Amino acid sequence: MDREKRIGDTSIPVNLEEMLSEAQRQALPGIKYLGWEPRFLRKPMFQAPELVMQNASDGRTGVLDVDGRIRIQNIKVREQERQTKTLPPSNIYFY
Repeated sequence: MDREKRIGDTSIPVNLEEMLSEAQRQALPGIKYLGWEPRFLRKPMFQAPELVMQNASDGRTGVLDVDGRIRIQNIKVREQERQTKTLPPSNIYFY
């Protein structure tokens, strides 16, 4: 499937801290210190949000559970394609 499902949503919301449990908020700084970075927030229906993290040094992925523990899982993380447009220099005119 090539189509992006998240229309208008970002992978990490601006109000991330508000969406996490108290245990997740307390654990996040220590987990970041150990090299884990947030990748995206899962929001399963009728369940607490789960923060998917990735370890920068070895590429492992895990989920920051509601209790503040990281659960290592083999999650295939989709890399976002970044399309950059190259603009001509501003001093060149086209007629």
